[in-house]
Amino acid sequence: MENTYKKIHQSAIVVDLHNDYMEERVHHSEHRLYANNKHHTDVARLKEGGVNVQFFVIWTRPDEHDDHFSRSLELIDILEADIAECKGEIEIAKNYNDIIKIVDKEKIAAVLCLEGGQLIGNDIENINKLYQRGMRYLTLAWNYGTDWCGGANDNENKGLAEFGKQVIDCLNQLGVMIDVSHVNKKSLEDVLNYTDATVIATHSGAYGANNSKRNLNDEHIKEIARRGGVIGSVFYPYFLNNTDKATIKDVMNHINYIRNLTGNVDCIALGSDFDGIDITPVGLENVSKFPNLTKALFDEGYTIDEITKILGTNALRVFKNICG
Repeated sequence: MENTYKKIHQSAIVVDLHNDYMEERVHHSEHRLYANNKHHTDVARLKEGGVNVQFFVIWTRPDEHDDHFSRSLELIDILEADIAECKGEIEIAKNYNDIIKIVDKEKIAAVLCLEGGQLIGNDIENINKLYQRGMRYLTLAWNYGTDWCGGANDNENKGLAEFGKQVIDCLNQLGVMIDVSHVNKKSLEDVLNYTDATVIATHSGAYGANNSKRNLNDEHIKEIARRGGVIGSVFYPYFLNNTDKATIKDVMNHINYIRNLTGNVDCIALGSDFDGIDITPVGLENVSKFPNLTKALFDEGYTIDEITKILGTNALRVFKNICG
């Protein structure tokens, strides 16, 4: 049995849709991709965890900067420099073919993404500039949103403003994935009513499995699934069970819930939130521990095809369809 789940993990393309390495990087100079560090992410542990494709998040705390767009470019520069220090073990991918070529070379594909609408600085042209730098999904809001999109901690009646619709149009035209994690209920419904495009939730749980306001309700899960999108199962204990203690079983509770609700696993992906969370489930302490989740899926009775989809091919399907 042990060899079986290990073989499944090794043969799968493992994709993690949300990693906040840069959040720790800017606050702790010793936190570097190329060296073992005390946080959740470095190249050695990514390889140990069998991670083939890692989405790296660029994020700024809304109250810390006046010019979030300029700061986002600085953070991209830092991330690119850190990747360059890794002696070719990790490379940036901007499309599906890039990912496949990098993975075929037994290297890690890094995809850039941005979290929080404040990063575009209320200027549509900045979206184009960020796209040229490699942004392949934009999380429309953080916990506290912008004047054009409500976040999870904003007033529940705050929705998507006219400028937000322009943002949606631009993302769709460029081929950038629309991420609705962190978006409040009203804004999420406005997004779904405005566009019929595929949307994703990169690091969220199921409200029906745990009633955190950061989790998606049944109707939103079903609509994301109907459009062919994916939901990255998040590892943050408070989203999993409203406490500071969780295990892989709690992650599985959310995966099982979404599977049972939608009738299949086609919308389920991984979105760990490593380095963006201060506590982790037992057994999923850092990026080296992804095989433990594969074991849990196998022990739960998921088929090899289902496990492979959850680990990565669902996310790659959406990436290929939207980002080309």
